Amino acid sequence: MFLALILAIATLLIGVFFHLGNITLFADKLIATKASRYLTTPIVVGVAVLSQILIAGVFTCTYLLGQKLELGDFVQSTTLSDIFYFSLTTITTLGLGSIEPTEHLRMVAGIESATGFLLISCSAQKVYTTMQRNV
Repeated sequence: MFLALILAIATLLIGVFFHLGNITLFADKLIATKASRYLTTPIVVGVAVLSQILIAGVFTCTYLLGQKLELGDFVQSTTLSDIFYFSLTTITTLGLGSIEPTEHLRMVAGIESATGFLLISCSAQKVYTTMQRNV
């Protein structure tokens, strides 16, 4: 369980730093190159969505690594696209429950859900401040 926790926290930190870098540095750089203030909010939203999808991919790699390290598996047989789908539904806190991790991989899923909530909150704050600047 300790190794699963370490993997999950490492992935959380990678995800948070990656996302904050994307929605601050990268999005601001894109905004600075655009002349129209009407494009700034869609740019920030687009960067935030793409960033979250990429971070779901990072968590997918964490699940695969966890399987290789025998930290757990999934209840049913899964493909790479199944695990990515599970990661997307978990990071968005949707959690449909059609795919279910076992053993210590459940710890990774819980931390991914908390990470997703944090990322959505950061994205919402960035979108709000961007919209306020353009009023």
